[in-house]
Amino acid sequence: MIRKKAQYIITFLLCVLLLSAACIDTSQFEEFTDSDGDGWSDAQEKLAGTDPQKVDTDNDGYWDPHDANPLDIDIPVAGGAAKQSAGPAEQPAQGSEEIIEPVPNEGPVEQITVPEPAMESDTSLAAQEMRQVQKAVETMMRNNMLTGIDNPVYIATNDMHHFPDIRTEHGDAGTGYVLYLHDFDGDGDPDTNYFPKRYTDGTYICDRSGNVTQVTTGRE
Repeated sequence: MIRKKAQYIITFLLCVLLLSAACIDTSQFEEFTDSDGDGWSDAQEKLAGTDPQKVDTDNDGYWDPHDANPLDIDIPVAGGAAKQSAGPAEQPAQGSEEIIEPVPNEGPVEQITVPEPAMESDTSLAAQEMRQVQKAVETMMRNNMLTGIDNPVYIATNDMHHFPDIRTEHGDAGTGYVLYLHDFDGDGDPDTNYFPKRYTDGTYICDRSGNVTQVTTGRE
């Protein structure tokens, strides 16, 4: 009889321990976990509404912590966070539009995979990619104070690491003005992506003025 009572007590205590373990609030771990390694913890991502598994939730080329609008790809790049510079900040000329530069990504740059929406047509997806490439070229030229492309791409390519002006030296780095793995600060190490993927679906050329043409969509 005593043995049975002891068994009942042990069984009861085990059940209490299991229920206690199941009720532990795991949200405290989100405060210290950064699943995608972009600098924001999972808890911060949850508050911002961003994806804790993606460094760039809206796929606009800017990591979530450096994007003033991390959920909207259509927000102009000029609305992003300002680039931190070593020297004193320059004041824009009176009557001119203030240009705000993006903050280079911290840490190693990783390739971002942009999933294609299943319900969109091939024509719509091709047009969307074309707009993204053109916007990336315009932003890169503006941030690097380029008025033209010295060595424009006339042979169609889908490699954004060689687009639109790979042969032009960027400071002392010599890596060129490119959209993917761009050396923003000229220290020899790529640290910024103006376009989220190294390889596009379509192929593109670019003229000296920075005008992009989509030669193939990759869906022909």
